[in-house]
Amino acid sequence: MNNANASDIQQFGSVWPQCVARAWQDAQFRAALKQDPAATLLESYQFTIPAGMELQVVESDDAPREMKAQTLRMVIPPAPALDMREVALVGAEAHAGSEEPRTLPMACFC
Repeated sequence: MNNANASDIQQFGSVWPQCVARAWQDAQFRAALKQDPAATLLESYQFTIPAGMELQVVESDDAPREMKAQTLRMVIPPAPALDMREVALVGAEAHAGSEEPRTLPMACFC
């Protein structure tokens, strides 16, 4: 996120796990997130993608190979088994309030 500051990156690090959890449970939200990620993030989480950056959201099995410059591709991973979803999300939530920067393994920065 070239035009993003540390606060934007930290906020996105908190918002993205919430998006994934919601996408696992809500097919309509997942479709909206994939179709127009910037508008969906703004409407649902009041998060604005930095100017000049394009956000692309794909399922893990349909990620296109080519990307334009200045594109951030986020991948919605397959939903874990129901008994593991809470475990997957607790780690993300625990880190959301941390001051430490975190890496987002579901992202491809180009």
